[in-house]
Amino acid sequence: MINTKLNKIYNIDCIELMKELPNKCVDLIIADPPYYKICGEFDYQWKTVEEYIEWCKEWILGCKRILKSNGTFYMWGKIGFGKGFPLFKLVDWIENNKLFTTINWITQRNTRGRGNKKGFMEAREELIYMVKNKNDYIWNSSYTKEKSERKDLGADGKPRKNKYKRCTDVWIDIAEASQSNKERFKSKDGTSFPTVKAQKLCNRIIKASSNENDIVYIPFAGSGSEIVSCINNNRNYIATELNKEYIEGIIKPRINKYINETQYAFKEVRQ
Repeated sequence: MINTKLNKIYNIDCIELMKELPNKCVDLIIADPPYYKICGEFDYQWKTVEEYIEWCKEWILGCKRILKSNGTFYMWGKIGFGKGFPLFKLVDWIENNKLFTTINWITQRNTRGRGNKKGFMEAREELIYMVKNKNDYIWNSSYTKEKSERKDLGADGKPRKNKYKRCTDVWIDIAEASQSNKERFKSKDGTSFPTVKAQKLCNRIIKASSNENDIVYIPFAGSGSEIVSCINNNRNYIATELNKEYIEGIIKPRINKYINETQYAFKEVRQ
């Protein structure tokens, strides 16, 4: 039995930790799982796409159980490279089994591309935005830094409440973390983390789909970007990460820049 506390990173499989959490105990889940044979050693641990999909189904079912009725579920993924297209299959399975309702397929445009010499470079990642109840979920409007061309009136002819453009489902205003020296992280053994999510991306997601003091579950903590965003935006978090080197060499040093661990309050997870 794990005595699960808030604002803590657990070096354990997310599937095992979720078994210890009560039903409907978190407000937001941001899942950035291995994509299956794209980047990093963790992407190549499954022999077939079918094996990978079955693993995903297990942790997604756990996410559904612990998510509150008005909660939101985000899942990162890739659609290309001809690896069996698991993201499409997973979303189709989620919808067919009525686990969540899809609100948006969000495309994040990366500045770097990858691909072969005789084809267009792939420079996109997908973020699937889903909710448990399409009639009741948290939403705080999100805006870009680009000013609207409509100076005074909105599309409905009424005075605009915000001079900036609302975010669309194509995000082109945030560069991936690999393009920023500030967001390149190495563990103690000198190994760089290959799939860092930009801090601005995490801030956008967390601000849009949760409120202050809400509980965010991060099943694949990775380099800790979502954790830092939770701290910055006054959200509680529960995080899991299998790689201890990432926790000790990357995540904890990042957290220490923002907060004194001895002053951070730990609270029991309540249903």
